[in-house]
Amino acid sequence: MVKCVGFRVVLVLVALAVPTGSEAGVQASTDPGAGAQRIAAKPYSRFCKPGDVVGTWHLVKWTSDYQFKDPNAPYLLPYQVFQFSSDKIMKSAHSPKPFEKEPAKIFKTMPALVTYAFDRDGMLTIKAKGAAGGSETWHCVAITEERADEKRHATFKKGDLVMTLVGPNGQALYARQMRR
Repeated sequence: MVKCVGFRVVLVLVALAVPTGSEAGVQASTDPGAGAQRIAAKPYSRFCKPGDVVGTWHLVKWTSDYQFKDPNAPYLLPYQVFQFSSDKIMKSAHSPKPFEKEPAKIFKTMPALVTYAFDRDGMLTIKAKGAAGGSETWHCVAITEERADEKRHATFKKGDLVMTLVGPNGQALYARQMRR
């Protein structure tokens, strides 16, 4: 972990509860117990493509069945910002209080320690640079229509990203919503 002026920078990723299919118009269930059960794609979202993630993203707080369990995890901090560059570098900053600097200034001083790649539409792999670098796999969905989700106490706006951290057996571990 790299410590920076009042906030932590870590190898974490963007996430929110999203399904897992690879075919167009088909998604897997977000229910971790559903196994390989397939359901129809939702009309208000689609799998992310590489160009969808490029830019700076802020965490949108909402309720998810997939919450990180480690109380020291940066995922739980209320202020989070992420940057995905067109040259496949991912940076993130997490803080218990609002950031004093604009994200561009925060990220300019950070080293490029994490890369990302799309294995296929909707499947994003984040990897720390170096031989011992760890990796994470995320399902990514782009919201195509605004909608309210009463269960999560959230509003999804067109252009938001919803990402879900995927466990070693394909199960959803953590979910996050991000907005430009």
